[in-house]
Amino acid sequence: QTRGAMESAKGANAVGDDEEAAVGIECYANSASGFQAILKERYTDFIVNEIGLDGEVVHLTSLDAAVDEEIDSREQEKRQKTIVQLRATQEEHDDHSDRQLDDGKKAPAAAAATPSETQGEGTDAKLEQTEVAASVDFSAEIEIAIADFVKLAGPAEAERLKEFLEQPGVLLPAAEGKPAPAPLILASSNDKAYRTSMHVFFNSHFQLMTDTVEAPADEKASGPVKKDSKRPCLCIRVHPRKPVNSKGGNGGQKRNRDEGGGWEGHRRWPANLPQYLEFTLCKENKDTGDAIGVLSRILHVKPRSFGFAGTKDRRGVTSQRVTIFKVRAARMAKLRLLGMKVGNYRYVDRDLRLGDLKGNLFTLTLRGIEEGSQLSISEAVRTLRTSGFINYFGLQRFGSHSIGTHVVGAALLRGAWEEAVDLILRPRDGDKPQVAKARSIFKEQGNAAAALKHMPTWCVAERSLLEGLVRAQKNDYVSAFSSIPRTTRKMYVHAYQSYLWNRAASERVRRHGLHRVVAGDLIIDTGCQTDIDNEDGDNDWIFSSVREVTPEEASAGVFSITDVVLPLPGSRVIYSESVQKIYEEICQSDGVQLVGFAHSVREYSFGYLTGAYRRLVTKPDKVNFDFVRYSDPSADLAETDLARLQPVQHDTVKPAGKAEEGELLALRLSFALPTASYATMAIRELMKSSSSQASHKAATLSANHTVQN
Repeated sequence: QTRGAMESAKGANAVGDDEEAAVGIECYANSASGFQAILKERYTDFIVNEIGLDGEVVHLTSLDAAVDEEIDSREQEKRQKTIVQLRATQEEHDDHSDRQLDDGKKAPAAAAATPSETQGEGTDAKLEQTEVAASVDFSAEIEIAIADFVKLAGPAEAERLKEFLEQPGVLLPAAEGKPAPAPLILASSNDKAYRTSMHVFFNSHFQLMTDTVEAPADEKASGPVKKDSKRPCLCIRVHPRKPVNSKGGNGGQKRNRDEGGGWEGHRRWPANLPQYLEFTLCKENKDTGDAIGVLSRILHVKPRSFGFAGTKDRRGVTSQRVTIFKVRAARMAKLRLLGMKVGNYRYVDRDLRLGDLKGNLFTLTLRGIEEGSQLSISEAVRTLRTSGFINYFGLQRFGSHSIGTHVVGAALLRGAWEEAVDLILRPRDGDKPQVAKARSIFKEQGNAAAALKHMPTWCVAERSLLEGLVRAQKNDYVSAFSSIPRTTRKMYVHAYQSYLWNRAASERVRRHGLHRVVAGDLIIDTGCQTDIDNEDGDNDWIFSSVREVTPEEASAGVFSITDVVLPLPGSRVIYSESVQKIYEEICQSDGVQLVGFAHSVREYSFGYLTGAYRRLVTKPDKVNFDFVRYSDPSADLAETDLARLQPVQHDTVKPAGKAEEGELLALRLSFALPTASYATMAIRELMKSSSSQASHKAATLSANHTVQN
């Protein structure tokens, strides 16, 4: 059984090699011996921690919202000062009332006062205290708001609003037994945008309920009027704030669910607090997009409210920074999430955007290593550290289906629109039944509408294309393609760029090796190692920094192999004569035009794309490794951020040593890579084996058979 499993693993590795060769992944950077191991048997075997632009490795170390506690503490201090002022004012009024009462006892007229008069005097005192409290508590806020309102509605309306807000019962409850003030009806206007700005103003400043009513017949003034507008003139009516225990709804205020009682107004964003909350997201077995989707649904915000620097692998445990617009840390900290946690909150002035990272730190566990191979594996790791690896685009760049995304990209670049449609909708091995049925209907009947009824919603590109075919005129495939989301359309052409780069890199290595830089190589002449991840052409300085190596420089060994770059085709990149010949040979075999426009649809031509450069060789940084013995194949052998926050004791994790400590052996390896470099390509170089999923699955089966026997 073990021999059969090993043979199966070798066969799968051969298939994996063919899969890699089909996208140009063909060579290795060094000749160190490889080895067999199991990768990603458990999610914790593949750990990724983002490295920020500041060089700091992102970890989830705290789940609490201490940052909000500090902010709320400062707000509480302000409220305490206000309370002290109120108490002082109340004591002063109490003393004043006591003196009046003493004087009243001495005055005969006061002795004859009726009970109703005395009661009225007490009510007036309460009302006076309420007025003082209102003036102390809201005077500053009213002044700030009125200054803004003058710009919005003019001084006359601002004066009316100020008188309204200062009345007891508008912002603070009225004295007991006193009726609430009447709503304020502002000047009418037929400008809907103006009225909308009024609603927004009262919601943001005082959280007062507003509605729109017809202008009263005796209106003496009016607001902004559009002469050519046929809309009626309407007024904004502003209602006083209803008391907490009042009947008939919540007065436009939001219930405080967390405290379980009372009603609170919509909490305003604290003054001088940056508008973005940045936090660490640690997830397990989830794509970054899926995780953002879950958070957006729970928080009732749109996914575009979030920002992040890059997407992380699904099968693994990953930690990265994320931003969200105007959501407090305390609210995030109360979320109950499955398979992910958030924490390490701070407020920032800017959202995160794609590319806002320096790289990623990978911590990988390779299981099922053969006993006695520690020395050769250690040498392989040290060789990887010094030689680096060919910076290929990994298999995941080209999709997970039997028809690669680069094949579709080549058809688009040729202008073979009908072929591109067929490639996307053609039946494929491994399709789920519903998808297979939809593809079969389109192939056999050519009926896009019928196929669309069966195509699942998660097949975004396929559904979008079918919808486009239904709407478009017959054979108008270009219009149909425009229904596919733009990011997906770009993916096809970018995939072919990546395929070209891989093929060119392999040809460069076959011709000249990686021991030296040769005349005709392209290098970035900046004098330092610089991040050049500019697939969309954002780093303009790169295009003026790339040049060809001269024969004299090649002979003198001025540059190292890590300085060499190869282009991703586009209008702004340059080629040396030798490099361009390689690219043209590959393009010619695919019927693709390397330079200029092959057809009138600019979006699918290299002449339309900016182009970019990519380093031929990448060397991993911060390389560390050790060997771990274990007995239980299901044991976690590396500690994740989630495990550190919820520690679980594992007696199976021990350094390599005596045989009784565990019969199984694993390599625990960590290294850092710059953005756009693939960890799977580093592992391929280390193990000298295919990075395909089929190969890894076969290796897992082989190791499991060995353990059982």
